[in-house]
Amino acid sequence: MIPITHELSLARQLSRSAAILVAIVTSAVILTSLSFAVSSAWMTPEFERARLAVITESAAFAAMVNEETALRGYLLTHDVRFLDPYSLGEGELARANLALTAYVGSIPEVAATLLAARLAEENWREHWAQAVAHPKPDAVAPSMLEGKALFDAYRSAQSAFADALGQRGEALSRREQRTTTSRVGLELIVFMAVLLLVVREHRALRDATVAPVAALLRHIGRIRDGELVATIDSNGPQELRELAQGLNEIVSALTVARASAESRDEALRGHSVRLRQILDASREFSESLNLKYVVAAVRESTAAVGGSDAVMVWLMDDEQKRLVDVDEDAAHVSASDAPIEPGQGLAGRAAKSGRIAFEGLAGQVRFSEGHVGLVRAIAIPLIVGARVVGALETRYTEGRGLTIQAIEILEMLATHAATAIESARLHELTEVRSQMDALTRLCNRRRLDEDLDAECKRCLRYGRPLALVMLDVDHFKLFNDTHGHSRADTALQEVADVIGGCVRTTDTAYRYGGEEFCVLLRETTGQDAMVFAERLRNRIEQRFASRGGAAITASFGVAEFSAATPLPRALVDAADAAMYESKHAGRNRVVLRSNPTAAVGISPAEVTPLLS
Repeated sequence: MIPITHELSLARQLSRSAAILVAIVTSAVILTSLSFAVSSAWMTPEFERARLAVITESAAFAAMVNEETALRGYLLTHDVRFLDPYSLGEGELARANLALTAYVGSIPEVAATLLAARLAEENWREHWAQAVAHPKPDAVAPSMLEGKALFDAYRSAQSAFADALGQRGEALSRREQRTTTSRVGLELIVFMAVLLLVVREHRALRDATVAPVAALLRHIGRIRDGELVATIDSNGPQELRELAQGLNEIVSALTVARASAESRDEALRGHSVRLRQILDASREFSESLNLKYVVAAVRESTAAVGGSDAVMVWLMDDEQKRLVDVDEDAAHVSASDAPIEPGQGLAGRAAKSGRIAFEGLAGQVRFSEGHVGLVRAIAIPLIVGARVVGALETRYTEGRGLTIQAIEILEMLATHAATAIESARLHELTEVRSQMDALTRLCNRRRLDEDLDAECKRCLRYGRPLALVMLDVDHFKLFNDTHGHSRADTALQEVADVIGGCVRTTDTAYRYGGEEFCVLLRETTGQDAMVFAERLRNRIEQRFASRGGAAITASFGVAEFSAATPLPRALVDAADAAMYESKHAGRNRVVLRSNPTAAVGISPAEVTPLLS
């Protein structure tokens, strides 16, 4: 071996060692590749076919078991659904048999057992399975015992076939083990040769590089401790000396970078202050589910963070697919400003494209990914998930130049605002739907109980009239049984439409339950309620009579609030009693319960809380 000195370059030293190592390794790779190629070309295909044959044999047996089980179930229950697994098993078994023929059909010691299993299978299918699955009209039904005997014969032949496949797999495994052992022995010899070479070359390189590398490490340690002073160590190979020189140049560059980093830190502190403003703003409008409060907080926070003179929050109307400016004096989307279509105006273009839109000093709308310049307004889409729910528009009285950082701040604020606004909208929608009947879109029983309690207290305190109309669709169970649930639901929806078209804005219609409905008439006496109920009864009758077919009518009960029985239950029971009087009197009529006291018994203890 040629001795290694510091005068030789590290590249030459490594090249010489690498050349020797490559020669030995190349020889080893060639020998190993040849042995592996011989093994792969000779044994791997045969071993793979044996493995696939075992898997396919299991699948074929499973398919036969499925067929036999399905036919037994069909023979016992005569349920044709058991024939579906049988038909499925036939297809799977056919595919498995074709695959087995391809895998082991040419191997004499296995082909004989495969043929025996196929013959037993065909015997079972011809003499029992087909007779069960496709019985002839006058044929005698096959017996379970006969099928069991034939299937047991198949099971025995299949077991012999499986044993033959297992024995062949074991023989192939032993052959592969012997080949692998030979290959491992050869590779072990090559490995030992490479190891000896590596140890020898390692000792030579260590003597030439340890001291120079230690000097470089000491230099790096001083840099790590903050001592940015250039030092040069001229010992070691040429590459290490060049590395030391490069390290000195890095020290000089770090000195310059430190001064630049200090100025950037100052800018980051300012950016951190703006991020803190966003965090405080997002906390403020995310702590409430009131849409009015959230929108007001978003506008206030956007104006404070972005320095804008006017802020508008546009939300998407899910029904009409338009953008509507949210009225901050109302807790819902209103048409205080003219709605805009997506793609129109600054906010519309931002919402349609899902990108930030800018309005220049001349009123032109554009999108920009780089320099923005002077702008009059900016619109940021409000996105929740992958859905645009609105746009946040900020306007400036005079043109203003926005930096990329300022735009990112507004975009981040819009992201938090979109989530808070959408949460508030969903909360309100949930509140509304919790008090609405899903089928008729009228108020539900829960809302009726709340309204009755409030109205009875108000009428008792101020002496105002109140009436309750209760109606029940006549013979609705018969209609439902005759025409089906779908037609019955449509009829209830039409009755609800008629009721909704008759009530005033001060009145409220409810679905009481099933085919029963209620209408709460505020500031209405019993006689006026009778007029309303008669008009409603007539419209329901005409609605269904005009189209022909099954006629639908309703029986009405009217009750008037009485200070003698001020409980909501008394009013409901009185209207219910009047409705049943209407039904007993022949249906399709209106009955007024003029004396609610007679309908229910009310104790003084129940009335006292209403008077307090």
